[in-house]
Formats: sequence, structure tokens, C-alpha cells
Amino acid sequence: MGPVRPMRDAPNLLAGSPAAVTAIASIHEMLAEHISVGGKVVVDVGCGTGELVRWLVGHGATVTGVDTPAMLARAEAAPRAGGERYLPGGGEAIPIPDGHADLVTWVASLHHVPADRLRDAMAESARILRPGGEAAFVEPVGEPGSYYEITRLTGDEREIQSLAYAAILDSADVGLEVQVETFGYLSRSFADYEHLVEVFVDSVELRAECLSRARPITERMAFDAGVVFEEFRYRSICRLDILRRYR
Repeated sequence: MGPVRPMRDAPNLLAGSPAAVTAIASIHEMLAEHISVGGKVVVDVGCGTGELVRWLVGHGATVTGVDTPAMLARAEAAPRAGGERYLPGGGEAIPIPDGHADLVTWVASLHHVPADRLRDAMAESARILRPGGEAAFVEPVGEPGSYYEITRLTGDEREIQSLAYAAILDSADVGLEVQVETFGYLSRSFADYEHLVEVFVDSVELRAECLSRARPITERMAFDAGVVFEEFRYRSICRLDILRRYR
């Protein structure tokens, strides 16, 4: 497959309506549609609680998860899937040897790298890949009427998300080339948002504030959609870019 032409003229935005985006069952499914993971050496950068790490191990990959010590404590506390390992570190200085991996994954984590270190993160992704290896970036897309309506309450990340997308598109100088770009959405309930806030917002006061602001937004959107609150589902839109190391 040859390189594709990404949506450079509309950074981090969709060309059409969010309603036109294809539903996906999970991020795992989205990745599996485009990447074979069995037998591969994988590094998951910003692995969080290790959900993707465990899925990859369960599908035959040898996996290292990289994140902060606090997040790794949660990942290590989960039941093990096999031989996964975890290393503390960040995307701008990945603690992995040169040419170690067949695949590096970043799921909703690239935009957490400081803006002035995004190019370093892309260079690090290329460095740890073998020639011909792939880097997969899944990033949220902030569209009006989507899950973004309430996720933004913990902090509006549209600017850094756009900068992260620009870093993906401008990574040819570090030896990476975009091969695939596609969009999908996950269905998210208010209960999913409660879980998100519980995991990623440390402050009890901020959690309570986010939930108190998110509930009336969700109530209004459920009413407009003609469903009861508990049955309303947001579209959590994400973009997958797969890059290949060509040198």
C-alpha cells in the first residue's frame, strides 16, 4: 500500500458530519483492521492502565507498555495477560533500544506530550522501530455534538491535538511516512464519562465539578435525541494514522 494524502488542510477536524463516521466496537478492532500484531514486538507509549497492552499480548505480540509510574501501578495491578512488561518513561524519551520494535502504538497519548517536544516524540518513534516498522497513532477528534462536548470539561485540548496531528503529518524528516488515515467512533454513555473522570482526574473537587457540568449537557442532548438519559450515547470520534519507517 502506498502513502495516503492526509487531511492537512483541516487539522484534527472531519471533512463532513460526525454522523457519517463509521461505528467501531473498540480501538482494538480499529487497529486490527489495518495492522497484524501476531508475533510482533510492540511498544505501547502512554499505555495507561494497560488495556491495549493486555489485548496485544492476548493476540500473540510481545509488548512493553510505557507510562508514568502512577499509571503503571494501575497497569501492574490488573490481571496479567502473559509476558507483558512495563517501563516508566515518556514519549519524548522512550526507554527502548534503537530498532527494537515492529510496531509502536500511541492511543490518545501523543497530545499529552508537551508541544515543544512533539517532534522529539516522532523521532523517538522512528528510532525504536526497525526499518519497515509501523507507528500507529489514535487521537481524539473534537467535533461539536460529539463526546467532546463533555470531555472538554476537564480541559480543552483542541490546540495541542492539532499540534500533535501536525507533528504526525510533518514526520517525513525523521523517516516516517503516513500509510493509512481513517476515522471511527465509539459509543459512550454518561457512565463511561464517570469512569474516565475517575481514572484521569486526580482532584476530587474537579471530578465533582466536571460531572455536575456534564450531566445537564447530557440531559439536554438526550432530550434532543428523543431518548432517556440512561440510553443516550455520545459519538467518541477518533482518527487513526499509521506511519511506516522508511529508512
